[in-house]
Amino acid sequence: MPERQATILIADDEIFIREGLQEALQKPGYAIETAIDGNQARKMLLERDYNLVVLDLRMPGPSGMELLEEIGEHHPDTQCIILTAHGNVSTAVEAMRKGAYDFVTKPVDLDHLRLMVDRALDRFELVAENRKLHNRLEKDAPFRRLVRRSPAMQAAAATIKQVAQSDIPVLLRGETGVGKDLVARSIHERSKRRESPFVAVNCGGFTEDLFSSELFGHKRGAYTGAHADRPGRFALAEGGTLFLDEIGEVPLKNQIELLRVLESHEFQPLGDPQVHRADVRIIAATNRDLEGAVATGHFREDFYYRLNVIPIDIPPLRQRQEDIPVLVEMSLNEACRAQDQPPKRVSPEAMACLIAHHWPGNVRELRNLLQRLVVTSPEMMIRPEHLPRSLVDLADGPGHFSIQIGSGIQEVEAELIRQTLQRITSNRRDAAAILGISVRALQYKLKQYNIKIK
Repeated sequence: MPERQATILIADDEIFIREGLQEALQKPGYAIETAIDGNQARKMLLERDYNLVVLDLRMPGPSGMELLEEIGEHHPDTQCIILTAHGNVSTAVEAMRKGAYDFVTKPVDLDHLRLMVDRALDRFELVAENRKLHNRLEKDAPFRRLVRRSPAMQAAAATIKQVAQSDIPVLLRGETGVGKDLVARSIHERSKRRESPFVAVNCGGFTEDLFSSELFGHKRGAYTGAHADRPGRFALAEGGTLFLDEIGEVPLKNQIELLRVLESHEFQPLGDPQVHRADVRIIAATNRDLEGAVATGHFREDFYYRLNVIPIDIPPLRQRQEDIPVLVEMSLNEACRAQDQPPKRVSPEAMACLIAHHWPGNVRELRNLLQRLVVTSPEMMIRPEHLPRSLVDLADGPGHFSIQIGSGIQEVEAELIRQTLQRITSNRRDAAAILGISVRALQYKLKQYNIKIK
């Protein structure tokens, strides 16, 4: 069995105790350091981490109890043993309450102390291992949040696992609100780049001129208003993953710039004569039909094929009804915790309404609804009467419309918009709220489907 490696700090203002403990506790694998008072101990604790600290309760500078609190705040895994010649029950209780592993009175029984030190180091290893496990679970949290009972999401999850370890570009395709950002984070956290940054960029949020500066950075004086050097998103994502959301909104000029980076793995900040290496993995996402955009000349063909090396289709919520009960339970629990509310449940009747809903806003719309219901529902059980009237009506009441087998997604979406506008007398703002999309998005859909408002 390999010997234990441990770092130990002994802080005591009495030299014979300090050196005596150092000698008594010394064994192979133990690196033992000493401090003559609280001030020196504090300085040493700032410079390195220790597995175990033995603290004299009363010494010049900060006391052992003060240092105990600081260690608990800044070094939560470190174990502490309080050492004192002035011990009593109340002091021991206070020390344990503040996180001390144990409390020892002087004169010290060295055999007892050695056993205590070994047990404290055992506890350090256990706490540290638990923390590592927790961190690993946290790192994998995005993937675990991907509900995948439906065959479509199972297929997407399988692809995520397959491609995560490579550096090949990935293109995520799916409607607004399906969770493309969650998929992108899942790929990153499962990749070899997970310890490096994940940087997300909404490509639809920049003008043509601002895009280059945001992505590649600029030097001071590169243009009017550039008062200081500024790193771009590529630099910020160095060694990690750059998530280009809404890639279909990138102007043609900027598509050329991104294509060069994808081909050469190099970029040049504005006003900088030096060329920089781009060590990033690109994940792009879109809700647009890029192939159609290529055909109409609104998206470069060469850029499209560079991005579309590994496409992953994220299905809309209406095509993954098997996932809805799990999503509802998970999102409802999260919303209750966030609002500091006791757990709520959804009745079978209300669940049937949720499953039957079209969900034009997809998972985002579902989560927003459940967050609202946590606040507005007066009961612990969410029933149909607590749901928006439009949602219940669309599920099984007046206003329900039929869809012929073979209807395409766009036909279904267009019909839902028409029916919604008819029921609420063509008010765009109310219709957008019911559909779970913005007024701007609704206007785009009306133009896309040539829907006329009377």
